[in-house]
Amino acid sequence: MKAWLAILLLGLGGGATQGSAAAGIQPLRSVSGQFLVSDFQAATPGASQAPGPSPGERVTLTAPFLVVSCERIKQALAREIAMGSGWRDLVHVIIRPASAENFVPLIKVERLGGHWLYRVDLPRQMKSAVYFRTIIQVLLLELANRDSAERSAEIPLWLSEGLTQKLLSSQQVELVLPTPALSIGSLRVTPRNLEVTDPDPLARARQILQHRHPPTLAELSWPAPENFTPADAGFFEASAQLFVTELRQLQHGDEGLSRFVRALPRYFNWQSAFLETYHATFPNQLALEKWWALQVAFFVGHDHRQLWTPGESAQKLDELLRVTLAVRTRPGELPVRTEVPLQTVLREWDTVKQLQVVEEKGQDLRRLLPRVAPAYLELVDNYLQVLAEFAKQRARATSTFGRMLLPSSAAKAATVAIQKLDALDQQRRELAGTNGVGAGTGNTAAAAGPP
Repeated sequence: MKAWLAILLLGLGGGATQGSAAAGIQPLRSVSGQFLVSDFQAATPGASQAPGPSPGERVTLTAPFLVVSCERIKQALAREIAMGSGWRDLVHVIIRPASAENFVPLIKVERLGGHWLYRVDLPRQMKSAVYFRTIIQVLLLELANRDSAERSAEIPLWLSEGLTQKLLSSQQVELVLPTPALSIGSLRVTPRNLEVTDPDPLARARQILQHRHPPTLAELSWPAPENFTPADAGFFEASAQLFVTELRQLQHGDEGLSRFVRALPRYFNWQSAFLETYHATFPNQLALEKWWALQVAFFVGHDHRQLWTPGESAQKLDELLRVTLAVRTRPGELPVRTEVPLQTVLREWDTVKQLQVVEEKGQDLRRLLPRVAPAYLELVDNYLQVLAEFAKQRARATSTFGRMLLPSSAAKAATVAIQKLDALDQQRRELAGTNGVGAGTGNTAAAAGPP
């Protein structure tokens, strides 16, 4: 089934082992009740429980470890996509005996009555990344299928892999608990040394994507994991993590991902569900491709440590989009400095001064791009496009006109540009509110004549 793609990403070999729960196995239930864990090894005569998570990249699974770890992964995932703490259908996790170490983790989804049944078969020892990916995959399936009675959703590979890499890079220490090694009274603990010099969850992705041409949206959408080399797998992991991270930077990004997952069962391809969910941001596929190309170019070409915070970006952009001038209210009085928005310049000033200001602001916006926070990147680019189009339309006039003598084409260009700037100002205010910072109101300053 296609839901297997995320689990097979790293090219694990072997066939899946089927079977029912052995008699005499007493399953453990997680604190929320959603996860039921059965350990076949515990029912094998003469077998002993594995000690828990192994050091390094591999993990040794036991029932006590899984009932805690699955809940922790679920809580971490809920913070990423706003899925909440509730659940609808049970997930039964089965740990296979040590003799079945060569089989691939299996997710089985069945519809019975009014519920979906999920069974996850895991080997006793497996790579940490594969374990994370498997649990995240089944959690996404359970979220997607809550409102579906006809067909199970198909989770796109970029989503499950992007979330997997996000959690592995930022929260692996909290999600994979080591076996207690020391006793302090009645408390058993394991000391852990954690050094963090650059808390950048995308550090690995940045390193990979700087040495290989970033993928197009089509390449990200239709991968062939069965043909991946280790380098291909790492490249796709980095790209998927970046794609998911940038989606979360959008306004209400975590809620958007949750709505997207819930919409998947209604469509036979994820693109339709995606465009339905994000229609306000991406009205069509072309807009999505443009946005992705912009994010990739920015990510590869800039060092995150030199970026402004969202608050600093909002402040700098607000300052840049205003024009400072000196105004005398009465003859003989000293000029008073005031600020007006760009809309006033386009509405009131003559052609020469308009083009001069627009050119200066365009240069300022281009200098802003390397430093602005990722959430403001597309907004700055849209301001640039509006000013560039206005300058192109107005430069076609060969003479200087006063405001009352403007040809109809020039007046129309100014009106269109003002409307677009008003819309971008509104987006800027909403974005600033999402990030908890203040923003200029765009049109609050009184109109003033040219200096």
